[in-house]
Amino acid sequence: MNKRYFVLFLAVVLFAMAGCGKTSSAPSSPEDVLKKADAAMKELKSVHTSIVFDESSVTSEPVERDSKKLHIQSNVELDPIKVSEEVVLQIPKQQPKNLHIFRQDEQLAVQEEKGDWQAMTEEERKELLDVWVPFTAPAMDLSLLEPFIESAELEKIDYGYALQFSLTPAEYRQFMKEVAVNSPMPEQFIHTHTGFPVVEKMDLELTVNEKTFFVTGMKMSANITSYFGRDYIRYKQRLDANYSYFNDIDPIQTPAGFAELLK
Repeated sequence: MNKRYFVLFLAVVLFAMAGCGKTSSAPSSPEDVLKKADAAMKELKSVHTSIVFDESSVTSEPVERDSKKLHIQSNVELDPIKVSEEVVLQIPKQQPKNLHIFRQDEQLAVQEEKGDWQAMTEEERKELLDVWVPFTAPAMDLSLLEPFIESAELEKIDYGYALQFSLTPAEYRQFMKEVAVNSPMPEQFIHTHTGFPVVEKMDLELTVNEKTFFVTGMKMSANITSYFGRDYIRYKQRLDANYSYFNDIDPIQTPAGFAELLK
């Protein structure tokens, strides 16, 4: 073989071997992806989060219907903690509310329609944003998914991996107990969301970047009917959270009105 062609052939072989090596280091299981994503997110310094949450419910007796939709854009710095959230709350037959929520360390405040800043408690934030949003913002609490990882499916997507969860009624009850910590009244939340649940759909999808293992998105889609004797509560919920600008957001400026509250 001509020496020149032999060198070229050897380079191709080595390149192919290198490619095989990369394949062997890819995640081997859903557990592996979740573990690496959890480690990566714990090293996160800052991130931009975009969330849409849509919920509707109806009760049997008396018949009551309720719904709301949240749009949230937030920038987060984790060391020290600064969180700036722009929230649009939409409730039927009401004007949309535009809120700015700001957190600095343990201090929390809210501003409505560029009014005065008012001190806010964590319980008030949870009540405003529902239990799901604190679960996904400012960063994913991946520990809530660990009990269900054995039944998760792993899919390779264009830029990384997707973990897909479809919860059974028993898993749904367990998951609700874990998520209930984000409710101002956990015991009442568990009661109204579990009962005897008929799970038409409870799907979760977590997407992860293949290079950094940062979580890039979280989607939830749920159609649940919880029965309590002859009565029931039927829920429809959709959540779409996306994460971007990892460790690359503009520095968060503390609002002047918020700074006054700290004095």
